[in-house]
Amino acid sequence: METHFYASSVADWATTNETRDLRALLKIMDKFGYSYNLFFVPVAHTANYEIKAYQPQVEGAQWLGHFEVKGKK
Repeated sequence: METHFYASSVADWATTNETRDLRALLKIMDKFGYSYNLFFVPVAHTANYEIKAYQPQVEGAQWLGHFEVKGKK
C-alpha cells in the first residue's frame, strides 16, 4: 500500500514523495516558518483527495501532532 505524510500550516503545505522523505518534509515546514500539523495519509501522494480545514479528507488519515516552529515569522 502506498502512503505519505502531509503537513499543513495556515500559509503552506507539503507532502512526502519519491524525493522527499519525512525528515526533509519536517525541515521544509520548519523553513516555511509557521506552526503546522502533520498527518499520515494511507494513499499515494499522487492520489486526488480533498483538503478541508487544512486536513486531508481520506478515510484512515491520522493526525500525528502539532509542531511549533522556533523563531516564527
